[in-house]
Amino acid sequence: MYSIQVDRAVELQLADLHPKRFKQIVLRLYALQQNPRPPDSMILDAETCRVSMGSYRVLYQIDDSIQRVSVIAIREQETGD
Repeated sequence: MYSIQVDRAVELQLADLHPKRFKQIVLRLYALQQNPRPPDSMILDAETCRVSMGSYRVLYQIDDSIQRVSVIAIREQETGD
């Protein structure tokens, strides 16, 4: 099982979310402990991966040598209204 490390800026951003959205994202982060490379993840570059949660994107890095997932950003996708 991988450990989850959340950047301080991400923690602050999570605290500002609606409780329902917060719960959804946190559950997704816990799922990354079991499988840091789920089928719906996208590899952005050599170090960064992304998973989607509705209109939110979770950016993270995987360190297999110490089995850690580091969450570096959560971004809301802008709508093209």
